[in-house]
Amino acid sequence: MYVRPVCIREVMAIKLMAVTDDVHETEDLLRILLEIHPYVDYVQVREKRKSADAVYQMCRELLAEGLPAHKLWINDRLDIALLLGLKQVHIPGHGLPLEELKELYPDVRIGAPIHSLEEAVKAEAAGVTYALYGHCFSTASKKGKQPQPLANLRSIRQNIRVPLYGIGGIDVGRLVSLKALEIDGAAVMSAIFSAKDPLDAVKKLREECLRLEEFQ
Repeated sequence: MYVRPVCIREVMAIKLMAVTDDVHETEDLLRILLEIHPYVDYVQVREKRKSADAVYQMCRELLAEGLPAHKLWINDRLDIALLLGLKQVHIPGHGLPLEELKELYPDVRIGAPIHSLEEAVKAEAAGVTYALYGHCFSTASKKGKQPQPLANLRSIRQNIRVPLYGIGGIDVGRLVSLKALEIDGAAVMSAIFSAKDPLDAVKKLREECLRLEEFQ
C-alpha cells in the first residue's frame, strides 16, 4: 500500500495521560484521580468491571470536584460520555466502528488503539483524535505477551498527522526512549495506579516530561 510521507512537526513536551487500571474500589480511585489530575494532561477512565452507573457517578463526582471536562476521556462507554456532556471517548479494538461513530457524532473526539502502520493510517482516515500504540514495554497487565516493536513508532509517526501516544510498561526511566522516537504522549497505568504513592509517581513523571522538553 502507498503511504504518504508527512513532515514531522516540532516536538513539544510529552503529554501525559493517566489510564485507570480497573483494580481500585470506586472511593479510592476517586481520591487518587482528584489528587493527580492537576499533574497530567488527560485522565482515561478504563473501568471494565464496574457497572455503568458506578462509572457514571464517579465521573460526575470528578467533574463536580474540579477535574476539567476536556481532560476526561471515557473508555468504551460512549453512552456515559454523552450523558456527562463529554466530547472524548477512547474506543478499544473490539469497540464500536470508528467510521460510523464519527458519522453519527462528528463532534466527539475519539482515541483508538493501534498496533501497526496500517492500523494507524486506517484510524487516522476514520477521523480519530489520537492513536495509541502498544504495548511498548513488558508489563504485568499484558503478562506473557511480547511488546510491540518500538522501531515501528518512528515509521508510524512519520506517516500520520494525528497525535501518537505510547502505552504499556511506561515509567519514568522509559520516557526518554519514547521522546527519542518523537511521539506526542505517554499513557501510563501501572506506574501510577500500582504505586504506593500515586501522587508522587505522577509528579516524577511530569518532572521527567518537562526535563526532556529542555533537550528537544
